[in-house]
Amino acid sequence: MTSHLSRLATIALAGSLFAMWPFLEGCSHSTHAALKGNAPLLQQDAPLHARGGANPNAPYTLANTTPQLVKRPPAVDPATVDACDDSRLSVTEIAAAVNGRYRGVKLAFHNESDAPCKLGGYPSISLLDESGAPVASVVIDRVTSSTLSAELAQKPLQIAENPSNAEVVLAPKSEAWFQLGWSSGDGCPVISRISVSAPGSSETFTVSHPLTVCDGRVQITTLRSGPDTD
Repeated sequence: MTSHLSRLATIALAGSLFAMWPFLEGCSHSTHAALKGNAPLLQQDAPLHARGGANPNAPYTLANTTPQLVKRPPAVDPATVDACDDSRLSVTEIAAAVNGRYRGVKLAFHNESDAPCKLGGYPSISLLDESGAPVASVVIDRVTSSTLSAELAQKPLQIAENPSNAEVVLAPKSEAWFQLGWSSGDGCPVISRISVSAPGSSETFTVSHPLTVCDGRVQITTLRSGPDTD
């Protein structure tokens, strides 16, 4: 009886395998077809973004990250540079300072062109009231940057400095700055705007900066470039 059942089980297993053979053969062909396709195989151990494109599966190639030296622009000889034309320039306020009653503001000429130009010396300024008329009661004093810095710091001036009329070369999109200083307080003349002209020019630029000027004078420095080291 046991032997008869074993034979029946063997026959049934063989029949099942015979019936499933087409399905197994189809899976095998599908697997081989996929492996024989044109798509490259992923290399799991390879870096995803290999430098130089060694990994064909990388979506992009990393740029060379080796540090590169940046060359400084060559020095410009002021003798070969033209004076800044007014059409190249703009004027803006770039900084302000307060120390007690004393006030300071830094204005800058910007070279808006694509070529270097030069400026030097004291700009010309005029102080305007609300109606746009010049305030004639205020005197403009030409001083050194050290003098104005000492006023802002409320310290005695220790180092004498001669006013510099040296020309400043403005590279494209760079600036040359100067400072104004004055004493402020209640009941003093009110200034609404500052009219500025580059040295040797009659073209004016207007900067809106309300201020009150006491002692009847405003101090102005020559043009400089670079950081203020005073």
